[in-house]
Amino acid sequence: MHDVLIIGSGVIGMSIARQLSATQYDVAIVDRDVPGKHASYKAGGMLGAQNEFTEESDLFKLAIESRGMFPLLSESLMNETGIDIQFQDSGLIKIAHSKEDVESLRRQYNFLKQNDPSVKQLSPEDLMHLTNGNVKPSYAAIHIPHDGQINANAYTKALLESLNMRRISRYHHTEVQSIERNNGYYSVYTDQQPLIEARKIIVAGGAWSSQLLKNYNLHRKVIGVKGEVLLLENDELNLSETLFMTNGCYIVPKQPNRFLIGATSEFDNYSVGTTKKGLNWLFNHACERIPELKHSRILKEWSGVRPYTDNEVPMMDQIDDGLFVITGHYRNGILLSPIIGRDIANWLISGIKPPHYSSFSVSRRNNYEVYH
Repeated sequence: MHDVLIIGSGVIGMSIARQLSATQYDVAIVDRDVPGKHASYKAGGMLGAQNEFTEESDLFKLAIESRGMFPLLSESLMNETGIDIQFQDSGLIKIAHSKEDVESLRRQYNFLKQNDPSVKQLSPEDLMHLTNGNVKPSYAAIHIPHDGQINANAYTKALLESLNMRRISRYHHTEVQSIERNNGYYSVYTDQQPLIEARKIIVAGGAWSSQLLKNYNLHRKVIGVKGEVLLLENDELNLSETLFMTNGCYIVPKQPNRFLIGATSEFDNYSVGTTKKGLNWLFNHACERIPELKHSRILKEWSGVRPYTDNEVPMMDQIDDGLFVITGHYRNGILLSPIIGRDIANWLISGIKPPHYSSFSVSRRNNYEVYH
């Protein structure tokens, strides 16, 4: 009998487990695949705490605080595991892709400027100077100097190695099929034997979380959004800032001399693999903004499925006695993982919902149905 069972081993699930490992709780993680091999592992690694938001909200506050946790987290993981997650406080440039996007970008700038005077509007000359002449000017652009990035691949590996060094039980290649509430604990049935029993359950299964909880009839749902990604190598391109265009295409400089280009968005799509149409879209939009990328070597292409909810507001709630759902972080799972790991662990330990988390509640019926 485990004290806590976490279903899903992306960066959210592993971050919660890492925090709980400092307690006396018996903690376990179950995952249908190898830990950290889905959306977390395949992400761009942007820490877009300001890039993603246009107005004040509880999620924005969490994002800003979580972004500030990465320097210390990076150092801690390096000391503990020897893995460098390649934290970079190199800034982000957001660019209006079309004339229609100029006004919304201006509104976002006005909002961000209220709290952070370092956010700047960029003239075409400013943009050329900041990017060493590599980025073609657009209709409008702003510079967000504190939105950095990490290597998502290295981050998931570091979290996994950290858990390997702690008292965490793990069930790999084990797909959860049903969860049954008993008197004071849960029985979790999987495609493997025997069943797993735990006093508390955290469903952090990303885009598949709603499927695990379908018999609870939650009013809010999470769906999968498939995104395709390209990794290029170019020894001649000198660019350190992340570029994020308002059409959703982004270019993230990686070490050494590599550039991650993402991401397409196909809603309610859980399929695996890339398409010629999607990869062409990424390559063409990236090269339109940075012509030098045309001369790059394509190193890798892949896809991942991100968990999406209406209005991009995550679900982080207790939906039954000892049963929690923590999902729907869409493009911000990497960014939010440190603070969610801390807050959800504290919630389980103290029994007190963290401040501001009411915004992430799940509308639910008064009478719970047992999921089995």
